[in-house]
Amino acid sequence: MNLEEIISSAKASSSKPSDDDLRSLPFKRAFVYGRVSSQGQVRESLESIRDIAKLVELAVRDGYHTGLQISEVEQWLNSIQSGVTIDKVLDDGDVIVDCRDLGLSGSLGEDRRPGLADLQTKVASGEVGAVYLTEGMSRLSRDRDRVLGYKLLKLLKEYECRIRTPEGVYNPAIPRDWENLAEDIEDSADEMKKHGIRLGRRRAQKAAEGRHVGSPVSPGYVVEIEGQNRDGSFILGKWLPYAPHQEVVITALRELVEQGSFFKTSQSLNARGVVFPFFPEEYHYMETRAALRNFHRNDRGYTISPNGLRGLATNLKLIGIWQWRDVVIENNHPAIVPVELFLQAYEIAQAKKPKGRAAYAEPMEWSGLLYCCQHDEPRPLVAHNVTRRWKCDRGYYSGQEDYCINIADYKLTPPLTSAVLEYLDLSPHVEAVLEKIKNDVDDYDIEKTRRRRQETELHTRLKNLESHLGSGDTEREETYWRLIREAKAELDAIKKRPLPPKVTATDIQRVRDFLENLRAEWEKYPGQVRNRLLKLLINRVELRYGTSHIDATMTWKVGLKQVVRINTGNETMSKRKYWQKEEDDLLKMLWPTASQEAVLAAFPDRTWGSINVHAAKIGLKREWKPSKKNTGPRWTAKEKKLLRVLYTTEPDTEVIREKLGREWGAIVVMAHKMGIVRPKELRYQQREPAWEIITNEVFQASTS
Repeated sequence: MNLEEIISSAKASSSKPSDDDLRSLPFKRAFVYGRVSSQGQVRESLESIRDIAKLVELAVRDGYHTGLQISEVEQWLNSIQSGVTIDKVLDDGDVIVDCRDLGLSGSLGEDRRPGLADLQTKVASGEVGAVYLTEGMSRLSRDRDRVLGYKLLKLLKEYECRIRTPEGVYNPAIPRDWENLAEDIEDSADEMKKHGIRLGRRRAQKAAEGRHVGSPVSPGYVVEIEGQNRDGSFILGKWLPYAPHQEVVITALRELVEQGSFFKTSQSLNARGVVFPFFPEEYHYMETRAALRNFHRNDRGYTISPNGLRGLATNLKLIGIWQWRDVVIENNHPAIVPVELFLQAYEIAQAKKPKGRAAYAEPMEWSGLLYCCQHDEPRPLVAHNVTRRWKCDRGYYSGQEDYCINIADYKLTPPLTSAVLEYLDLSPHVEAVLEKIKNDVDDYDIEKTRRRRQETELHTRLKNLESHLGSGDTEREETYWRLIREAKAELDAIKKRPLPPKVTATDIQRVRDFLENLRAEWEKYPGQVRNRLLKLLINRVELRYGTSHIDATMTWKVGLKQVVRINTGNETMSKRKYWQKEEDDLLKMLWPTASQEAVLAAFPDRTWGSINVHAAKIGLKREWKPSKKNTGPRWTAKEKKLLRVLYTTEPDTEVIREKLGREWGAIVVMAHKMGIVRPKELRYQQREPAWEIITNEVFQASTS
């Protein structure tokens, strides 16, 4: 090559591509995207479906190579229109035809449109270079908020992806084409907004007539079908009672009135197997219209949770009162619940729960980080700050099961926090952090000076503009007033814009102390501050438990993991087993006269101690019989003297048991007989949990 050729080649390689280059086809692979807004349009809009096949022919004319024949594509589309279950994607050569979104509204996001999601993936991976549409951007998005439309447009621009319609080729990387496509997005959004207004008027008119308008149908009802639209959708009228579900609603509310508690009622109903049965085939359309679709299911139907019960107890539609926004119609449809029963249930639902022991409790430091992994999907543990306990109680609140984990905070927090602090040494980073803070101080001063200068300039500009008022020229006066309004708006915006935080020398010293003495001063910080710091360091903690231990896997933000094994005794498993009405009746019959063996045989899942406690709670009495079984030797005077000393001074109950050689129960009974009271600080002393770090793959590999 000579010098002129080298220079020409260099110019060509450094020059920007022309608009024609950016619109040239073929470019990578072609993606033919087919979508219409409803299933009715899929069945009836023959021309719209045929236009998709024409796009394949257009792609071939543009130079894309494929073995797809137009007749073959048309036959495939006819099968989809007829409802035949076939693959809705054709992929051959340079052309992909995706019709998975046929019948889906353009207002839906990509998470609900598989075809659109696949298109985005293929564009971002560089596989697709041209999107073939029967119309403009409205085929891809009809989002009234314009968020999805512009998101797609930016993606196509970034990868210089062409948009091909029967009218021409567009590339968002070309400013003029961007404007045209953006205008299409705006027009589609305005059209959707107007459509929503029209639809709202029609719904309001139907609601005023007491007819179904799309809100979930309450349990105990079905909605009547008055006819069918041309697109195949149903014309729905008023609500009608549905006897199988009506019986369940009445049973649930009666049980609520008897129990007085949503949780106990839910537990009782689930124990008895009371559920809403599934809809039969003739009411298959109710599966998507009934409020029951939000209920939990088992193999027999929809189960009843405490929240579901609360919804029933406050639903005026159960007694025939129709509500929709500001529309309230009495005796609109048949009531399925007696008014007296509904009022009793409603009163329970509206009763204000008495306040607990505190209106506010210090948050526990691991809140939002702990997950129970004993389920198919991890469940977040709930922090009960007042009682200082951690619970995995989603199943309890849905009325499906008891607590999975119910453990005291002092058994989880000290081991986890100690494991973190043991490997958390922030002292090497002190100077870097302080340097950043000092830079923020400089930013504050610079921003303050810049703002003062801008305000001065705007005030001067306003004075100059106001001095020109009164010229008598109407057009000039309007221009001056417009400029004055703009200057005032800009001045207000500057005043409202917050300054960077001002940092003092005291603040810098506090940060230094915090970083250098974090471990020693940890307990002095509020729980909320400790929790915020842990969330900056730890991604999540997954808990898996055995009979006497919990394995806590901590995942740090840096990606490494640390496993801590905590010995917890038997506290990890929930021990709460609610007594059912049938059990109460059986206990009332057996308790006065039956032997201990007979009572235990009747309640194999309960201990004698728990049965005793519950019997006392419901007011049952039993004839006392002294037992000679397992009684120890008589207490000597020397033992009693030693008991008086140990019981009031020794914190460890195991030490007391060993020195006296007796069971703790016998020791407590004798202390009570002698009138000895154990001090409160010893009585409620919490034993430190035992724990060990199984893996140490933390900062050793990541501090660098």
